[in-house]
Amino acid sequence: MDWLSRIAFDPLLPWPFVAALVGLAIVAALIAAVTRLRSGLQRALAALALGLALSGPQLVSEDRKALPDTAVILLDQSESMQLGERTPLARKAEAALREAINADRPTDIVTVTIPPDADGTKLGSALTDALSTVPSGRLAGVIALSDGRAHDISNATAGLLPDGVPFHALVVGDPDARDRRISAVTAPKFGVVGESADFELRVDDPGFEGERASIEVKLNGEVQARFPITIGTPLSIPLEIERRGRNTVEMIDAPAEGGELTLNNNLFIAEISGIRDRMRVLLITGEPHNGGRSWRNLLKSDPAIDLVQFTILTQPRIKNTRANESELSLIQFPVNRLFEESLQDFDLVIFDQYRRRLQRGGRRGPRPTIPPQYFANMARYVENGGALLLATGPAFASEQSLFQTPLVSVLPTRPTGVMEDEPFRAELNDKGKLHPITRSFAGRADRDWGPWYRAVENDPLSGNVLMEGPDGTPLFIIDRVGDGRVAMLMSDQAWLWAKGHEGGGPYREMFRRTAHWLLGEPDLDADVLTARSENGQLFVERRTLGGVPSEVEIIAPNGTRSTARMTRVDDGYYTAVLPLDGLGAYRLRHGDISTVAAVGTLNPIEYAELLPTTNVLGPLAEATGGSARLIGTELSALPEVRSVRSGARTGRDWIGLVDNQAFTVTRSNRRPLAPPLLFFIAFFAALGWGWLREGR
Repeated sequence: MDWLSRIAFDPLLPWPFVAALVGLAIVAALIAAVTRLRSGLQRALAALALGLALSGPQLVSEDRKALPDTAVILLDQSESMQLGERTPLARKAEAALREAINADRPTDIVTVTIPPDADGTKLGSALTDALSTVPSGRLAGVIALSDGRAHDISNATAGLLPDGVPFHALVVGDPDARDRRISAVTAPKFGVVGESADFELRVDDPGFEGERASIEVKLNGEVQARFPITIGTPLSIPLEIERRGRNTVEMIDAPAEGGELTLNNNLFIAEISGIRDRMRVLLITGEPHNGGRSWRNLLKSDPAIDLVQFTILTQPRIKNTRANESELSLIQFPVNRLFEESLQDFDLVIFDQYRRRLQRGGRRGPRPTIPPQYFANMARYVENGGALLLATGPAFASEQSLFQTPLVSVLPTRPTGVMEDEPFRAELNDKGKLHPITRSFAGRADRDWGPWYRAVENDPLSGNVLMEGPDGTPLFIIDRVGDGRVAMLMSDQAWLWAKGHEGGGPYREMFRRTAHWLLGEPDLDADVLTARSENGQLFVERRTLGGVPSEVEIIAPNGTRSTARMTRVDDGYYTAVLPLDGLGAYRLRHGDISTVAAVGTLNPIEYAELLPTTNVLGPLAEATGGSARLIGTELSALPEVRSVRSGARTGRDWIGLVDNQAFTVTRSNRRPLAPPLLFFIAFFAALGWGWLREGR
């Protein structure tokens, strides 16, 4: 019936008039047939002749030029394709396919590259982009050269292809390669500081299920423990959250013997935010004084703090009574409970104007209010991660000083025994202008603070002095001791700032920050190393109170080690920039400080499963009539390419490409099928014949 496509019409009248006239003629023919008139056939012939006469039928002759069909090759260049010889093999397979396709018939071949992406292999997106540039009527088929891993394929993907157009998948890579990987069954996003968060992990190593492996657990760069694990069996690992804010957890699996495709998936990294349910603070005021209420108001104003306060109201010696001092207290001081039973329940201990004192005992004579063994307990408490704040006064420079107790092992400074009693204004020194606790107060503001009138002269032993008093006397010292932190204020005059004396000072904000630094707030640390991705580069930042840092060591996700020299930007602030070497976790170390920076996504999905497979792309190929085949590492396994007509089978062990028989018209010519006058003569002849038939 191809000749029908060569008929065109050029009507003498508008089509509605032609249709009306022909319709009347047809109605007349039907009436004749119903009433059994002899002219029914003649009237039908007359209607046909009238329709042909008015529609102007023409015969069209065309010169056609065949158009080549288009085959699309999706070339996977995602990160998993960089393993081993997968990419070179895929490129060789592409060249062989081009030759085989054009050997059958001339075909336009479009190659679309699937680039690396943080969200995995985007084969579906690449297919959509390719189809938008190819005429659907000339699409012969789509061939994917991949390791078979795609992360945006769904049941709806087959609907992207026009009906009858096949999708074929050729999977490259060694199916017998070994790839041990670690993944998380459960990885919490939040955890309470000081409590354990449970991570459930699994190590997979196809073909080696039931064997033993070892997991090394790191928290914020420090090794916490090592756990044995059975391959293929989940393992729950409890991990205590040590600080507020971001905590980086690394679970590292020992590499398998005999080599693996990559070690990138032998590492699982998670970020868990440490939160504090409530921070418990113990405030012990050694004697009533003007600043006692200021400390209480400061701590009570923070809704995240539960405050337990004791103020010692009795004097060290009471005349005219034989009663023990504990019997004269409004509330008996629970020394045993505080410093032996419940000390570990407190996040921060504050001694405000405390002095060593003796209280009357029984037959054994006077005994200290807090015995030495309890101060030893507090020293161990600090070394094991506790926090201590001392707000000192004149007693610290006397024989009643806390420096004369076992607490001396964690104190960063010692008193000289001299008191400074002249008015002075506290000022930030160089380190104070850099430390996060105090740097926002640097500048003109610290020169307008109200005066203090007393300070304890001291000699620092360790730590950092942030604020100085008269003649450079250290006034505010902080230090890290073991796993804990200590801060000392060497004056009893800070309350004057809280009262606004002669303009006052930043009492509330400075000591609120001090409390949070003592409690491990990471944003208030002075020595920090951070990194982030920026415009395709790794941007490294180093803040420090010390000297110029040397080179920082960087370990890329693929295990490559490199160094970068830091450049000074400002006092205590240094940076380095280097090109990225893939997506994943970058580990950085400078001296004793280390950090982990995630570029892209942690534990990228691209490395979740790496062995080549037809299971992912096979359903898409089957739904479109195509085929999925594992060619492994040998080009000899490439299937045959055949051209098939539209609607025919497009392959199972071979690759079928549809012949759409597309063409373009280079020249077109029209001529009347017959002279219009001839159709009118036939019309009138049929009418005359009918009248003759009816007249007999």
